[in-house]
Amino acid sequence: MTLREAYIEGLIADLRAAAGIGAMVERSIVKAFTREEDTVLVVHRGAESQPDNSRLGVIDRTCEILLSIVARGDAPDQLADAVLEVAHPLVMAYRAPRIIDVWEGPTDAPKFSDVGGTAGLITVHYFIRYRSGPNSLSS
Repeated sequence: MTLREAYIEGLIADLRAAAGIGAMVERSIVKAFTREEDTVLVVHRGAESQPDNSRLGVIDRTCEILLSIVARGDAPDQLADAVLEVAHPLVMAYRAPRIIDVWEGPTDAPKFSDVGGTAGLITVHYFIRYRSGPNSLSS
């Protein structure tokens, strides 16, 4: 398993265990849209980049972790904010082997469904800088 996938699994476990999260926590954005729950929090990957520091025998990688909330109701953006109020501090405090730093990026503008605006999607971007071997994604 890659380090970035291990970090996603660790975050999912922490979020599922969080009291008051107010959402079903998923790994798949596809499943989030097909679930019947009012609010689903999806932890998934964005882009990854790394500087060329392989001469040092390590690579410092930056993996974008996306938290997307699919919320259904009269004010889906408000429902998403209630989930993020609990999720944000957990992500910012997340620690695991080889992690150097975690920081918050932008939050996308809400996207609403065409059916009366009762379903919305909000995505927050987080970044995890971690260190791996120069030829490995798992060590």
